[in-house]
Amino acid sequence: MLLITRKRGERIIIDLDPGADPDLRAADLFAWGPLEIRVVTTSRGHARLAVTAPRPLAVRRAPAGIASDTPRDPP
Repeated sequence: MLLITRKRGERIIIDLDPGADPDLRAADLFAWGPLEIRVVTTSRGHARLAVTAPRPLAVRRAPAGIASDTPRDPP
């Protein structure tokens, strides 16, 4: 589980873990369990989130300076 605080406009990224099989099907991915994002607390424009993801997924903070509306390159 990752416990993270985000300000308005900041993001988290959930992506396939670099060590996972890139041909993994969604059904196989979620056989490990669901992706869960829980709001733990909110205060003054901040939300504290608890993120739990299946083992093949990587959950990380978006790099500083990347705007929340910046599109991701397609795979």
